[in-house]
Amino acid sequence: MKKYIFLLLFVLCCSNATALLAQTSTPARLRVSILTCDAGEDIYTAWGHTAIRIVDSVNGTDYVFNYGTFDFNTPFFITKFIKGSLNYFMSANSFPDFYNEYQFEKRDIKEQVLHLSTAEKEKWYAALRNNMVGDNRFYLYNFISDNCTTRIKNGLITNTSFSPVRPLVNTYREKVLDAPYRKGIPWIGLGIDLLLGAYSDQKPNDFQAAFLPDLLYEQNDRTRKLVESTATYHFNDRPVTNERSQLPFQVLIGFFIFYFFAAKTNTLLFQRIATVIDVLLMLVWGIGGALIFYMSFMSMHTACYQNYNIMWMHPLYLLALVFYFVKNKIIGKLGLLFMGATVALLISQYWLPQNFSKEIFILIGITIVLNNRFIQKGRYAA
Repeated sequence: MKKYIFLLLFVLCCSNATALLAQTSTPARLRVSILTCDAGEDIYTAWGHTAIRIVDSVNGTDYVFNYGTFDFNTPFFITKFIKGSLNYFMSANSFPDFYNEYQFEKRDIKEQVLHLSTAEKEKWYAALRNNMVGDNRFYLYNFISDNCTTRIKNGLITNTSFSPVRPLVNTYREKVLDAPYRKGIPWIGLGIDLLLGAYSDQKPNDFQAAFLPDLLYEQNDRTRKLVESTATYHFNDRPVTNERSQLPFQVLIGFFIFYFFAAKTNTLLFQRIATVIDVLLMLVWGIGGALIFYMSFMSMHTACYQNYNIMWMHPLYLLALVFYFVKNKIIGKLGLLFMGATVALLISQYWLPQNFSKEIFILIGITIVLNNRFIQKGRYAA
């Protein structure tokens, strides 16, 4: 179904681009507004969406420009997305089509009509039309510095006299994680927390701060005389909660207590349970560590750079799995090495430029139990 929807959008996009370029040079009476859309059900819509609407009363057009379009059928889609080399592209469709899509998905739309001069409107509209031509439509997506919101924010800064007022943003990480923890997908939030590096703990400046839809909406609203009027198209009948989910923390605390108890109980049943947990943790920590290493050192996602989680979750756990069932002292030496790196992180974390959530600290505690079991196995090796 998504394939056919994309093909339909692609055809409409091409036809709309042709229509845009074919318009006459008659001076237009333009109305420019920014559309801020609620989060949807899919993971990639958890942070909402930003688009720009241009109403041209002379030519009788009403277009919505989107910078958040991508193709699920791109070869090696997942690989390119993880690496950061996936091309997003700009598309345009009529406002009624845009409206109907969000009405169907039950996602609210908030519209801010901007108070701009005629010259500013025409300059921005010309830039948007030029952006629809050929390869100009494509760009490399970055979920902090180059996305559907930042593209429109940058257009506002470039083509108008707009001077931004800082939204209430302490760090990128704080706002990136806020959405999944509040939208009912907190485990996705925890996974993202693990992958984000120290780069994400920077405090953005006034021009960088509005990198998500709600932040740009807030910034526009607080900027003096920028917003002429506002309107809300209400479609969402789902209950809204502003509470941050504590589920991952509660589950991890319970798991930590159970694992610690099983590791310290000298009965055959609990020792077997602890061994199963050991193996599962080595697999998860090893695969997760490989992903952290790739995202931090090899991908193009700057938000994942300089990730100190690699000190306690790393691919070497896959090596430990090889020696875990072999009766020699190598597993003990690996345990000492891993424990040393983990303890070094705990000692130095106050001075590191990366923030660690309470969920991460519980995971580190689980890691310490695992490493201690490695050390004990090494001591009892023949």
